[in-house]
Amino acid sequence: MNGQMYQIACIVAAARKALKSGKEICYKPEKYTNKLNFQILPSEKGEVTELSVTDWFKNLKEKGLKDLKLFCPISVEDRGILGFSNTTQSSILCFYKDGKASYFLPNWESASPGKGWDVTYTEYEWERSSQDIPHYENNIEEFKDILARIEDLAIKIECDNFAKVFHSARKFLLDPESGKGLAEPQIPPQHLSIFRAASAADVFGAMGSWNDEPGWLAQDKGLGQVYDELSDQLLRNIRLAILFAINEW
Repeated sequence: MNGQMYQIACIVAAARKALKSGKEICYKPEKYTNKLNFQILPSEKGEVTELSVTDWFKNLKEKGLKDLKLFCPISVEDRGILGFSNTTQSSILCFYKDGKASYFLPNWESASPGKGWDVTYTEYEWERSSQDIPHYENNIEEFKDILARIEDLAIKIECDNFAKVFHSARKFLLDPESGKGLAEPQIPPQHLSIFRAASAADVFGAMGSWNDEPGWLAQDKGLGQVYDELSDQLLRNIRLAILFAINEW
C-alpha cells in the first residue's frame, strides 16, 4: 500500500480506538517518518500550534470530538500520479459535539537524504452542506470479483507477477486467517482481511508498477480499454475497502 495512505489509515484507526475506549491514543510512527506533527486551526490571536500525535488527540477531545473518519476519493483523474507524494488526496475528518467539523490534510516533504519524510497534518474548517457523518458499505463481494477479473487480464498480457499479486489479495478476502502477523492498523479482526486485501492490491505507483508496462502490453494485445476499465474499478474498490475497514466499526 502507498505509504502515505497507510500512515493516515493507521492514525485514524488508533484515534478511533482511543475515542471508543476512553484511553490515550497509542500510535508509533512508521520507520520512514522522520518528523510528524499536527497544526491546529489558528487561535483568535492568529497563532498556529504544532502538536504531537498524543497532544493532537487530547486537543480534539478537549474540543468535544464526537467521531472522526478517514476520507479519500474513490477515483482520480490520472492514476499515473499515484506514484508521487501528496497525491492520495486523503484527509482526517473530525466531527464535534457542537455540530462543527474540521479536516486535517497531510503534506509530505522529503527530509535530508536517508532521513525519511517530514509530515505535517494541517487543520481546516469544513463548511458542510450536511451535518451527516459519512458511512461506507462493505464492498467485499465486488472487490473479490474485480480481483478475479484483473488477475485474468494480467495473465492474458503475460504479467504473471501482477497476476500473483491480485491472486494473493483475493485470498485475503476468501481466507480471513491468511496474512496474520503483518503490521496493521488497530481495527477489529473482522476488518483486517479487507484491509490486507486493499493493501496487497494497491499496485498503482511509478516505474515498475501496474501504471507502467502493463498498460502498454494491454494496448499491444488490443486490451487497452479493458485495462483502463478494470484498473479504474480496482482503484475504486481498494479505496472503498480502506474506507470501510478503517471507519465502520
